[in-house]
Amino acid sequence: MTRILLAGAAFFALTSMAQAADPYQSMYGNTTTITTSDGTKVMSFVNPDMTWEQHGPNGMVVKGTYAWKDATTACFTQTDPAPAPNAQPLCLPNQAAHNVGETWTVAGMDGKPVTVTITAGR
Repeated sequence: MTRILLAGAAFFALTSMAQAADPYQSMYGNTTTITTSDGTKVMSFVNPDMTWEQHGPNGMVVKGTYAWKDATTACFTQTDPAPAPNAQPLCLPNQAAHNVGETWTVAGMDGKPVTVTITAGR
């Protein structure tokens, strides 16, 4: 599960307030595929009701909510499966906006490259 959450952390650090009122607009109804440096693929979905979910390669699904801490930082809280009692939200600054059809590479939480693609539909 840690691998899924780390890949997801890289994903959620990828959009910016440059898209005006809703920085995740291009992700709603679409699929974001995160591929880690070892080839692991995680499918992520962001919803307009401020929920998210990730589907790992082993079929594991992790769900949660997100909220804006301030104008440039989003905080993600895992809700299912239930997180550890001392778990804290993962707060990440936003970086660059991306649209459907784009693929790009960023440094993952472990510093290794992560490739991200947004495709139309789910």
